[in-house]
Amino acid sequence: MKWWQRKILFFQSKRDKWHFVLFMTFFVPFFLIVFQPFGVNNFDPNHNISFVFFTSMLGFGLVQGLVIYAFEFIIVPRFFNKNTWGVFIVRMLMELICIAAATFLFYNMLGNFHDWRFNSFLEFIFNIVLMSIIPLTILFLYLNYREVQKSYDLLELQPKLTLTEKFINLESNNRKSLLSVTTDDLLFIEAQDNYVSIHFMDRGSVKRKLLRATMKDIEANLKLQFIKRCHRSFIVNINMVERVVRDGHQMKLYLAHLSLPVPVSRSYVPSISEFLDLRHK
Repeated sequence: MKWWQRKILFFQSKRDKWHFVLFMTFFVPFFLIVFQPFGVNNFDPNHNISFVFFTSMLGFGLVQGLVIYAFEFIIVPRFFNKNTWGVFIVRMLMELICIAAATFLFYNMLGNFHDWRFNSFLEFIFNIVLMSIIPLTILFLYLNYREVQKSYDLLELQPKLTLTEKFINLESNNRKSLLSVTTDDLLFIEAQDNYVSIHFMDRGSVKRKLLRATMKDIEANLKLQFIKRCHRSFIVNINMVERVVRDGHQMKLYLAHLSLPVPVSRSYVPSISEFLDLRHK
């Protein structure tokens, strides 16, 4: 797998996106007030930290925060469905261009459009990218540390297993709930409003546990080939499929230990069929 095809876990959950929004909202005015780079005080003839200058710098932070919020919570879910490094880089470049455009407009509004030129806009793009290197690096390091700490915590909680067992660790968005099940016990996962319902086997009985998380977050953490998304609201353990019923473009999967089938939506039928065919070869 090429590096740009590898999955990235950063900035996928709502929690990560809010970290991004809030961090940039507060970092930008702090950086501009302390260092005053890129001629940000050109609109102020006194060139000092006046009340107007201070509130204007806070405005820059607010503008960037609003743009990031709109991009991450409205544009990304519609146009950036894959969480690979390649898609993430394109996503961040487009987001920085949007931030530069909004910042350029706000800057000229403060200065009565004294610098309303295309060349200046290009300079803003360069300056925004340059300034964003610092907070994005800090945020990357923090998120990477958090993922490493999360893995360490899961290892601490996970009991010692035999070599034949492999556990799947599923965690809520607030990290307050954790479910650890073996790959042989997981049946399927179902979306239920702001929660996901995990159906699994425990000592011979079917059990169910609710976690406050999204299907996208759960899917991002499941990297096993046989754990497949089969519907907008369902993720299924293909190894637990005992019978498949097809009716035209519709498909239903009957799992071990369950009487009711798991539906497969039309868009997922080809990938599920291909995997089932490969498994039975």
